[in-house]
Amino acid sequence: MRQERVAPDLSGVPETMLWPLWNRAAETGRRDRLIDDPMAVELVERIDYDFKGRFGKPTVFHPIRARVADDLIKTFVAGHPERPMVIALGEGLETQLWRLRQSSLCWCSVDLPEAIDVRKRLLPNHPEAIQIACSALDPGWMDAIPPGTKPFISAAGLLMYFTETEVRDLLARMAPRFPGAEIFFDTITPHVSLRTQRCLHITKNYKAPPMPWGVTVDDLPAFMASIPSVEVMSIQSYADPFPDRTRLYKLLSHVGPVRRRFAGGLVHVRTLPRPRGAAT
Repeated sequence: MRQERVAPDLSGVPETMLWPLWNRAAETGRRDRLIDDPMAVELVERIDYDFKGRFGKPTVFHPIRARVADDLIKTFVAGHPERPMVIALGEGLETQLWRLRQSSLCWCSVDLPEAIDVRKRLLPNHPEAIQIACSALDPGWMDAIPPGTKPFISAAGLLMYFTETEVRDLLARMAPRFPGAEIFFDTITPHVSLRTQRCLHITKNYKAPPMPWGVTVDDLPAFMASIPSVEVMSIQSYADPFPDRTRLYKLLSHVGPVRRRFAGGLVHVRTLPRPRGAAT
């Protein structure tokens, strides 16, 4: 029986949850796909929304981010057989929990109330998933996680909507709260950040919301070094993981001025374990 179509009432930053969904669904239809996300395809069919009119022709960048995160989480799960947990900050309509098919995985979604409401309306219940309706900047979500948990924390597509100070403070709070955790996030450049604040039209029908925080890939090591108890595991640009799908972007990423203006980053860090005898 055909399900009734749903028209989500979203605007501003919450509306951006539909953008990567559109790109993941399109990626799933490719023969050389980076991800296989049939739930994204189903959601695009169910949601009453002009995806192409709003976001334009699908691109590979959201699927690259999703695939990199998928691979990192799989590696994390393999190294944590004792009931691993993923905390997904600003998850939107990401379907990663179902895409990974990891039966032992505990999952916690943290997002704004309107985003959690859309998730509850559109996504199936999962016995190992909990949802917390608040901003990632609200420290209350950390109190809901059992002490001693060493989670994988994903903030894909989120931190650029905060200020640099907010990002630094968030990472600095997570480090002592979750010693031994891994964190994944992506970045945009200062040039792209400035364009969104001055009005960046993705298409004639869609304007990206302001994204206050931008940092170049080359400046990311120094930024991370400014945060105590966090060490970098890898920093790469979007051009690096799958160069066969980003050939022109990969070529241009070697041109210094172009790299600084446009090359977004994919960042994987971990928080340092708490020394023995340290206060909790």
